[in-house]
Amino acid sequence: MTKASLINNDKNNVDLLLEPIKGGDAISALSIKELIANSEYSHLYVNESNLKNAVAELNDVLKPLQDNQQGREIRYQILERIDAKISVTIESDEMGASAEITTAQGGKHLTAKAILHAAQEAGVKKGFSKEHLVKLAQLAAKEKPNSHVVMQIASGKVAINGKDAVIKPLVESAQTRILKPKKREDGSVDMRDLGDIICVKVGDPLAQKIPPTPGTQGYTVTATPLAPEPGNDVPLISGEGTCISPKNENVLVSEKVGLPKLIENGMEVDEVYKIKDVTVATGNINFTGSVIIEGDVTEGMTVIASGDVTVGGFVESATIEAGGDITISGGIIGRKHDVEKTKVTDVVMSVNINAKGSIYAKYAQYAQITCGKDVRIENQLLHSILNIKGRLWVGKEEKADGKLIGGYIKAGTTVQAGIVGATAGSNTIVNFEHKILKFKEELQEIEVRLKDASEQTNELKNAANKLKKLPKDKAKPELLSKIVASYQAQAKAMGAILLEKEALDKNLQDYMTSVYIEANEKLYHGVELIVGDFNDRSRREYGPSKMIYQERKVHIEPIVHS
Repeated sequence: MTKASLINNDKNNVDLLLEPIKGGDAISALSIKELIANSEYSHLYVNESNLKNAVAELNDVLKPLQDNQQGREIRYQILERIDAKISVTIESDEMGASAEITTAQGGKHLTAKAILHAAQEAGVKKGFSKEHLVKLAQLAAKEKPNSHVVMQIASGKVAINGKDAVIKPLVESAQTRILKPKKREDGSVDMRDLGDIICVKVGDPLAQKIPPTPGTQGYTVTATPLAPEPGNDVPLISGEGTCISPKNENVLVSEKVGLPKLIENGMEVDEVYKIKDVTVATGNINFTGSVIIEGDVTEGMTVIASGDVTVGGFVESATIEAGGDITISGGIIGRKHDVEKTKVTDVVMSVNINAKGSIYAKYAQYAQITCGKDVRIENQLLHSILNIKGRLWVGKEEKADGKLIGGYIKAGTTVQAGIVGATAGSNTIVNFEHKILKFKEELQEIEVRLKDASEQTNELKNAANKLKKLPKDKAKPELLSKIVASYQAQAKAMGAILLEKEALDKNLQDYMTSVYIEANEKLYHGVELIVGDFNDRSRREYGPSKMIYQERKVHIEPIVHS
């Protein structure tokens, strides 16, 4: 029978040697592959074409032979040692590159250096991971022959945008100071000791501008630089009583003795009037600047200041008006008033707190509070009337966990507390009408403009139609051309007004769905939410809940605390 054997050749590959003898079992491609599989060359690449040719030639040689007659030898290179191959792919955004290795079949494996070189030839120039190059080379060497191994070998670096300039206060404001009262030696706090640290002297540094940073440049794996967005600069504003330091253009210093106050992108220093208590003995206060009252403001007294007002004690049935913030270390106490049985417009509280800035107090009851920004009442807010442009927060600074019971609140953004309402079912009404009324006024103005634009458009259209109907001998093409141009311009302007109306409508809807009442612990019955023309009230007791407006209805949704 024919003998088949595998022999190394001088090309470091393997030949199939066939010695034809007529008779016995036939040699086929399948039997040769079994021979290869059982040999030391099973991992080499099989040249299928040569294998088929060898079998075909063997059959041709055997055909004319007699039984047991030997024919000429047949020799074909059918096994080849194939080196590992590599394909490098660069991502479409050039922020990553991967290498795919087809593992060697008896040939040479790729080293980390060879992988690096192949990647460089493919256009990868930056961001290589030495660890991944080595790992890929090792992994490919261990895998089965003619298998595929893929790994990312290079990564681009995203540009890091610069940081915006920041204005950093270097002194505490009166409000910051009063919210951190001075500790006594025994560990207790003296709420009435505001300390001299509130007042600054001439030349004291007040604020520092930390300049914007340019950012860090990035790059792609092809070494294309990625430029960062530099941070935005903001000017350091020297408010009244301050100036830029002659020694450092990024530092603001005081020009007078007074109370430092944070303004947008800077500071100002108010003249300060400091008094122990405001009583009948001291008289009312009307001061251009800021007022610091170490103790109380007693019944019937009035304090008016163009700047901030800081009270170390209590305000009882008195009036305080400030052009800035009002900070009250104690409480705001008014005389009891039946808010629920009297129209809100007819209610006159005995204590009136009015600030263009923000208001802070430990607690408030039977109070009239008007505020241009936010109000925070730390412990409880009872049966009061509030008219505020910003947020009402009842509780600690880090968590709204105080009590909001009864009263009528007009707020600008949100109302948050621990408990809203009471078991007695006291009416607690929250109305988000400020911005809604403003939106509606703007929409009315747009409607007027839209009506005027529509009338003008129709007039121009009618005029153009009349000119078009004139006989040729009376036609006025130049006038028609001007009217048509005016009509087109007016129609375009009308389209712009419609888009403006659409955007304003969307902003109104977005605002209405953004406001809410949040009770982090309990929401009792009798709490009413008013959002524009829509209102509803709670009719039972709820756990942690949020009252919101959605899809033309007021909803109460549970809050799930993580």
